[in-house]
This record gives sequence, structure tokens and C-alpha cells, in this order.
Amino acid sequence: MSPTNTTGKTRTILKSISVISVLVIVGVVVFAKQQSATQDGYNTYQDELARIQNNIHKTDPDDPKYAYQHIQLAQLTGDFADFKKADLLLERFPQDRELALLHAKISLNMHDVERGAAYHHDLSSHFHDSRTQELELDIALQKGQYDEAIHLLKTRLNPDAEWSDLARYAYLIHKFGDSNAADKIFTAAQESLSTKELKDYAWLELQRGIIDLEDEKYSDALAHFESANEIYPGHWLIEEHLAETYGFLNQPQKAIKLYERVVKHSDNPMYFFALADLLEEQQPERASQLKKIAEEKFNQRYKYYPLAASGHLIDAWIEEQQNQPNSKTLDRLLELSAMNLKYRPNADAQIQRIKVLILAGQSEEAKKLTETLLATPWRTPDVLHLAKTFNLSVPAQRSEFLPDAVINNEVFAVR
Repeated sequence: MSPTNTTGKTRTILKSISVISVLVIVGVVVFAKQQSATQDGYNTYQDELARIQNNIHKTDPDDPKYAYQHIQLAQLTGDFADFKKADLLLERFPQDRELALLHAKISLNMHDVERGAAYHHDLSSHFHDSRTQELELDIALQKGQYDEAIHLLKTRLNPDAEWSDLARYAYLIHKFGDSNAADKIFTAAQESLSTKELKDYAWLELQRGIIDLEDEKYSDALAHFESANEIYPGHWLIEEHLAETYGFLNQPQKAIKLYERVVKHSDNPMYFFALADLLEEQQPERASQLKKIAEEKFNQRYKYYPLAASGHLIDAWIEEQQNQPNSKTLDRLLELSAMNLKYRPNADAQIQRIKVLILAGQSEEAKKLTETLLATPWRTPDVLHLAKTFNLSVPAQRSEFLPDAVINNEVFAVR
């Protein structure tokens, strides 16, 4: 396979993988304190997986801890079937406030903003809990209400700010167009961690690598991903990003070896598509088989959580439609991108919808939506490219979306 082809597909998959990384942000916030208290028993992904599975085996299914342990399992594996099982178990304990918070998180993880908002409404009537504000923040981000989201987040950025809030802010600043500032904030989040929170440190290292990867600094990205893998070996998300980076660095055999391992541990169809793309020329039959498996994995995921399943794969199908136009694929894209935008109308959903409209020849509608997109603070390469496509000027970033005021204040001075 030519380096150009490999890079093109890898870039498409990366955009979708970045979404998953954000889901890890959303999910990990709830568990941060609980996890930090239990990190002393494992050093690798497999160690932690075995520990959780052993705890599940020993726990009475009627105990609320059983539901919580299944959430831990789902967060670790990323498997939609595991999430669905945890989801159903949580329904058995409707009066448990702690589990209700986790139920809301799963809903938001799976792009079900309406359901997450309903849980938030019920939970916010209780005594003050900063975690309900986290839900409010997540809801605002998924709805594309960035003014509200950044206001909520900045109220939490004080000298005692949680590392997870710093990570959220860093992610947004990167999407707002300032990668250097974002990396500084991720570094500050790492420096705030204790020596027991190695897994969280590795996760932040992964995020720093994603910034470099999206900025095409491939060697720097590789260094971050290798560091993350040394700290917390064997996690499928870290290994997947290593595989992508090897693809960018024109080392397909290393990428293939890692993807072969990743698909054994993940139900994510994107990884099967990525491996198929790498094998397309040398092993066409295997590539075709992997694509069929990817479709099966998508259908399984769609059965459990249609919004999340479709949102994660739209980018890959856009790439497919660009390379091999097909009316069936286009119809699917039009349907799913419209659904995604309706229920989760943030900047990423707008970008996907615009690309689909362009493929469908609906240029006027695509241009109007691009004008809406440019009113958001998103300043990713996709946004800049779409603005150029329609000869639209990119507005200057508003002051509230610039990082200077926060980076220069006491939050970072004490770290």
C-alpha cells in the first residue's frame, strides 16, 4: 500500500478515535477519585481487567457494588455490550444516587443527551454536588453550547482544580486552535497527580500525543504514546494510537502487528476498517473479511447505542464515499449525520453533516451550516478547510475562548 493511502485512511480514523478519547474524559471524571484509591494492585491493562473480573465474580448480583463493577469493566474495555449490561444493572437501583450519577454518565458517553439531561434534572434537585455540575458541563458541550460550557468550566479552574477539569479545558483549547497552550494545560494536569495515579498520568500522556498527531508532529506523538504504553501497558486505546502513528511514519508492518492485537480486545469497527485498509493490497481477501466483520460490529453496537455507534463511524464512511461513491453509503450517511446533528448538535456533528451534504451535492445547505459552524469557537483544520471551500472568512476568536487569562493566573502559577 502506498504511504499516501495509508496516511489518508489513518487520518480519517484518527478523527473518530479522538472522539473516543473524549468519551474517556467524560467517563473518567466520575471514576477519578474511586480509581486513584485502587491503583495499587495493578500495573497493566490485563492486571486491571483481571482484578475487576475477579471482583465481579465474588460480588452478590443484588449488591449495588455489582453494578458499579460492571461500569468499571465497561469503561476499561470500551465494549458496547459491557456498557449495555452495566446500563441494565443500574436500572435495578433507581434510588441509589451514586449509581444514578453513573447512569447519567453512560447516557452522555453514548451520545444520548436527552436521557442524560433527564438524569441531571432529577439529580440537581438534591444537595449541592459538584458532579451534577460536571453533568451540566458535559450536556452543554454535546449540545454545542460553548459559551455556557466554558463559563461553567472556568468557575472550576482554581488552584485546587481537579486534573480532569484541566484536561477538559486543555481539550477545548486545542479544538479552539491553540495546541501549544493545550499541551501546557495537559502538563499542568499531569503535575497535579499523585504518584499513585499512574493510569491517569498515562491517559494524559495519550492526550498530548493526540495533539501532536493532529498537528502532524508524528515523532513527538510517537514519544508520548510510547511513554503512555510504558506507564500503563497493553491498553487497546494506547496501542491503537501507536498503530496509527506507525502508519503516518510509513512503518505499516508495525502498525499491522499492533492492529492485529487491538482487534482481539475491542469491538470497535473502526479498528477493523483500519487494519483492512493496511492489508488491502497485499491481503485483499483478509481485508474484505475484516470489512465484513467491521459491519457486523457496527450493527451490534447500533443495536445497543445507535447515536454513539453511528457518530463514531461517519468519518470512515465519508472517506469511503469519497473514494468509492455508492448510493447506499450516501443514503446511510445522509440519514445518520442528520440524526447525529439533531440529537447532539455540537461542532463535530456539524462538520460531519457539512461533509455529507457536500458529497450529496447540496452545496447551499452545506454553506449555510458552515456559516453556523464558524460562529462556534471550533478552529480545527476541518473548520478552516470548510471555510476555504466556501470562500468564507474565519472570525477572530472571541476573548472568552482564548487561554491566556486562565494560563497566566494563579491556577498554573502554583503548579
